Amino acid sequence: MKEIEQFVNRLFSSKTQSKEDKETVPILIEMLEEKVEDLKEEGMNESDAIDKTIAEFGEIDDYYHPHMDKEKRRHKRQKTIEHYKNDLLFSALSTAIIIAIIGFVNLYYFPQYGPWFIVPALGILFWPLSLLYKLLNKKGENK
Repeated sequence: MKEIEQFVNRLFSSKTQSKEDKETVPILIEMLEEKVEDLKEEGMNESDAIDKTIAEFGEIDDYYHPHMDKEKRRHKRQKTIEHYKNDLLFSALSTAIIIAIIGFVNLYYFPQYGPWFIVPALGILFWPLSLLYKLLNKKGENK
């Protein structure tokens, strides 16, 4: 199965190979070929089995730099918190503007009907409240 060998050699060619890497390559090729054989026994054709095996294996960086993955996740989580803060600010300002417009229309054009703008205002307030809830949950996950 040349595709498996080429895949493994390509993965390890970009890394500086240590003695352990040189010992690992044939073992890894053998394991992946066994996986392909198992999939073929289950009724899959060879090209699909090879594709599935390669896709499930992933990239070599997943195995070599697990601490980098944790750092990326932490950074992504921080970015998400900043994103939620921006969303909360936008929704609060937008909600205030919408409520002001509805209140103005109610009090200026339809004062005879009373302060009916309170009802839609309460509904609109759920937008920033839901984003505040998400933000607080995300901050709680970080602790």
